[in-house]
Amino acid sequence: MKRLFIILLGLILWTCTSQEEKTTGEVQLLNKVQFTEAISGDVLLVDVRTSAEYDQGFIEGAVNIDFKKSDFEKRMSHFDREMPVAVYCAKGGRSAGAGKKLQEMGFAKVYDLKGGYTGWTTE
Repeated sequence: MKRLFIILLGLILWTCTSQEEKTTGEVQLLNKVQFTEAISGDVLLVDVRTSAEYDQGFIEGAVNIDFKKSDFEKRMSHFDREMPVAVYCAKGGRSAGAGKKLQEMGFAKVYDLKGGYTGWTTE
């Protein structure tokens, strides 16, 4: 009976640990209201579009670091990985990729704007 209890306890602890690992560090896809709230604090706001797109309009406070350029990782590596990062692109495709890359690079919290800059300006 004691052995069965230990096995069950082990399975429960393993399951809980596995669930925590699945939810830790995920890129959080936020709508416009949630994103606005997220960027109101101490956060690095990154526009991952091209410089030409950025020049046509951007969210105030954003730095432009083009995700498609070869120096994206190098430029992002200069920032504190403990600081939350909020990314956006035109419609959400590039920022999803950038968010995953930032996660792989060890950034603790990554937010992605659902609908991108297009959603930001039309809603």
